[in-house]
Amino acid sequence: MSRDENFLRGFISLIKQFRMQAGLTIEQLADLAGVHRTTIGLIERGERSPTLAVAQQISNALNVPLHELILEAGSVASGKMSIPELSELHQARTPSASELRNVDQFKRLTGLSGRSLLDAINSCYQTLDVIDEQLQEKDALPIAQLVELANLSSMVGNMLGGGLADHSGGLYQRNKPHTYPDLLPVGEGAVNLELKVALETSKPKGHLPKAGTYITFRYVLADKLGEYSKGKTTRGDTVWIWEVKVGVLTEDDFSISNTAGDSGKTAVIKTDVFNNMALVYYKPNLLPYKRGIGDIYPGHN
Repeated sequence: MSRDENFLRGFISLIKQFRMQAGLTIEQLADLAGVHRTTIGLIERGERSPTLAVAQQISNALNVPLHELILEAGSVASGKMSIPELSELHQARTPSASELRNVDQFKRLTGLSGRSLLDAINSCYQTLDVIDEQLQEKDALPIAQLVELANLSSMVGNMLGGGLADHSGGLYQRNKPHTYPDLLPVGEGAVNLELKVALETSKPKGHLPKAGTYITFRYVLADKLGEYSKGKTTRGDTVWIWEVKVGVLTEDDFSISNTAGDSGKTAVIKTDVFNNMALVYYKPNLLPYKRGIGDIYPGHN
């Protein structure tokens, strides 16, 4: 079998695997994709090759970017990954509604739904994974090992901001880089929205204290399946969001510090203020604190 045939076979197998993983029948996928039901059946049986337009419609329906499907089909064709391995990766990498908390408060403060947050995190993961897949093709290190952690946090923040804007239902648009606020309100119920990203147990910070509505994200570096071990020496190479919080802050809610390694003074959200922000997303298995889960978030197991 030629490489092109292997690629097509891998692409079709991925489509079928992701359909089944999403719990969709052939008819349901066809309806979501806007194509005839017979077409999906013929494609999955290998009796018809999808056109580029149909492939794009199917990928949109599966909520998997087409360029990611193409890269992964290439990995399958070259023998670098198997369909079950890719399926396991996607299942582990997809944020779950069970990880959401206080969605009513999140909606009240930002106008955004819990689904918007999950889709933004998923969009960030997809972008990072595509970058890593392309680096892997060049036998290069993953992005988390190529850039400084401060730069990685900035990249993650930009990707999350783009994801929130894209999945806000028209409520928000991205602001210019390095301009407050990160997201501009363009729809009813939206507000000036600032995003802050920090690694592990670090407190979110910025260059100047500014009043406004904040969404904070904290992440860890684990392996590709989300297996995480606490400690700097056991960090993995894949970004995983472990906590998201939301709150309305004043300038007095920040403290000014001169942390080693920072470029000048930084404004750090005060510990008591940060602890009182509403928790809206949480993955207990990624908790980077040495203390137990209940000590950090009372009432959570």
